[in-house]
Amino acid sequence: MFVRTAIALVAAVSIGALLAGAAQPGHEGHHAPKGTQPAPQPARAINDRCPIQGGEVDPETAMRVWRGHCIGFCCPGCETKWDAKPDAEKDAFLGKFVKVGPASPAVDLARRFHAARAAGDTSALDRLFLSGGRATVLQNGSDAGTWERYREEYLKPELKVFGTSTWRKVTEAESPLGTATLVRQTVTFTAGEGAKKKVLSVAVTLVIVDHGGTLKIAHMHWSSRDTTSDRK
Repeated sequence: MFVRTAIALVAAVSIGALLAGAAQPGHEGHHAPKGTQPAPQPARAINDRCPIQGGEVDPETAMRVWRGHCIGFCCPGCETKWDAKPDAEKDAFLGKFVKVGPASPAVDLARRFHAARAAGDTSALDRLFLSGGRATVLQNGSDAGTWERYREEYLKPELKVFGTSTWRKVTEAESPLGTATLVRQTVTFTAGEGAKKKVLSVAVTLVIVDHGGTLKIAHMHWSSRDTTSDRK
């Protein structure tokens, strides 16, 4: 089993760069992603026609990397419309040029975590974490204790105020951590309505372990920045 301080150190090192990417989806990231990130320039797109407007790809226009492949666009602004597309649509477009494989088991678990979190389904979340106080959480760099404590003292009160939420994934990356797997995701998180509406740029790092043949989350680092006022 992992020592909490070691896990926290790994998560803390990665979370700053991830949150910067969440807050600025067009900013170049430091990790080779499996999701959307801007491509280093110059780079060559796999497509010759823009997936948004169908025009000829302009090599001077910012690109995105989707599952390790550069996607080009015909004019500025198309890349942000691409960011807003569902993953399935991006995969369908990419599939015209390369074979798209299924998500790894660890990435699939991370995606199920986000789906349950967006739905406010704490029972589904419980099934994803190690139980009995064995999973730990860092919230914006502070020790939030076990998953159970975080759920009762942070998550449930937040759900009472904001209810369910919507998520738009910005980046996704997976890397080994000893016998575990580190999955890093950045998302735009929108919750609440009217005066209570909040828009957050969120970076989540999950440490995923094999627990008796079933993948479980052993540690989560949730780091967020309120960008509500930036969007008004």
